[in-house]
Amino acid sequence: MDGRDLRHELTEARLLIPHDDVLTLMAEACDRSPNRAAIVFEDGVSITRRAFREAVERFGGFLATRVEPGDRIAIMLENRIEFMIAWMAVISNNAILVSINPTSGTHDAGHILRDSGATLAIGGEGQRDLLEELDSACDALRGVLIVGSEEPDGLEAYGTAEESLDLGAVRIDSAAITNIYYTSGTTGPPKGCMLGHDYWLRYADLYLRLYGLSPDDRLLCCLPFFYGDPPWQMLVSLYADTALVAMRRFSVSRFWDVVHRHVVTRLFSVASIPSLLLKAPPSERDRDHTITHALHAGIPAALHQKFVDRWGFPWAELYGLTETGLVVSMPNDHVWEMTGSGSIGLPAPGVDIRISSGDRTEAGVGELGEIAVRAPGMMRGYWNRPEETAATVRDGWLYTGDIGRRDERGFMYFAGRSKDIIRRSGENVAAGEVEALLRAHPDISEAAVVAVPDDLRGEEVKAYVELNEGVNTVDLSPLRIVEYCAQHLAKHKVPRYVEYQTEPFPRTPSMRVKKTELLATATGAWDREAEDLDTTDRTPEMAD
Repeated sequence: MDGRDLRHELTEARLLIPHDDVLTLMAEACDRSPNRAAIVFEDGVSITRRAFREAVERFGGFLATRVEPGDRIAIMLENRIEFMIAWMAVISNNAILVSINPTSGTHDAGHILRDSGATLAIGGEGQRDLLEELDSACDALRGVLIVGSEEPDGLEAYGTAEESLDLGAVRIDSAAITNIYYTSGTTGPPKGCMLGHDYWLRYADLYLRLYGLSPDDRLLCCLPFFYGDPPWQMLVSLYADTALVAMRRFSVSRFWDVVHRHVVTRLFSVASIPSLLLKAPPSERDRDHTITHALHAGIPAALHQKFVDRWGFPWAELYGLTETGLVVSMPNDHVWEMTGSGSIGLPAPGVDIRISSGDRTEAGVGELGEIAVRAPGMMRGYWNRPEETAATVRDGWLYTGDIGRRDERGFMYFAGRSKDIIRRSGENVAAGEVEALLRAHPDISEAAVVAVPDDLRGEEVKAYVELNEGVNTVDLSPLRIVEYCAQHLAKHKVPRYVEYQTEPFPRTPSMRVKKTELLATATGAWDREAEDLDTTDRTPEMAD
């Protein structure tokens, strides 16, 4: 077999959703079931589809006299219904929404506002002072709109019923860009990833066709709205005639209460969310829920079976980037068989995946190489970055910078970022492998592994670890962490340096840890060699 024999049963790129733009999907879904809820928050705040459409038309009418097609409108807002209202209202004017983390400071928020050339900024009361300060420092910015305290009516101050748009008469350019997400991966200055209607429609269509969703289902959004996943989750729920259940922010202590209270049947999550849930004390209610399926990006292979055993439903893996959307996922008919395998699944319908070796030729079965993707609906490029766009997308293939392999049946495996390979004494150490082991430790909630310069070995392995609540550095000392790694890893992979992370890890919108920020704010690390521990080699020649 050549490693491509298995595919998803569905092969067509897109069949289900008939719409060419997301605004039409939203409007028709609201007209079809006007009294159904569009979004329901964990605390009970909700909005009907009729009221949601009316709010979009009202705010869209306000924007119509102030923005031009293609204008960038920044939004810096916590998880509130007005975030989604603003998104649709911006699209109704063929303008572009630029998402900013609501906890950003003057440096990172200022970079996005200046780089995007945003003409308006939308924020909450918590962002008022920052946005008003940046208003005078950003040449293109013409004003700041502050969302009021009464949700979901926080935008009622902007627009009247008389100036409301008629969405049925709005002409939408289905080829237009709808969103810009600033993503830096693990290195480099943030750059704006441009996404269009086709991106969202394809993602929503794939989820519905591969995993299904009915009016009786409830999909939980536990991610910040400024991430790239909540928009497609809302579109999926609208199309399926059900309400999207949203958390204000992810919380281990509140998670299962939200699931029970709102009868959630589907989960979507990324990064360390299930690992954090797993570390909570077991409960007799662990299987007392209505969830039937979870889709997750980045399942630790060592913990996968523990997720299934604890909660009793399948966890399917997926792989994608902000630039590509969903491109690889585990089919339902293989999810049980592949639990714990470490596989991210099979190429999604309409997607071609190439494992590219160093000379850009196709790597063989089982060989590591850079993952390259060719699919409909990928990003339109990086905003004002033609050279970086050209370096990333070549001949229709998007080179992800991720390392992976394909097995003899066609299942894909993610091995880490190409920039996340630590070259120590001539040996390659995949940061992701060490991170996965550290996350599997019962006292560690999160970990990030980086390369640090070393005069003798070129680079050394440094681990940042975040301990579980209630665990301190006496309970889990650096020495114990290193000894744990030495029991499971080759000597050259064992971290030399250990630093405790006392604040949440800085992350990109796709939930990757910003490792450059970790290195820039390093406060001092424990050094294994200073302790004269014989867990690794002493010279390059002694590397295992």
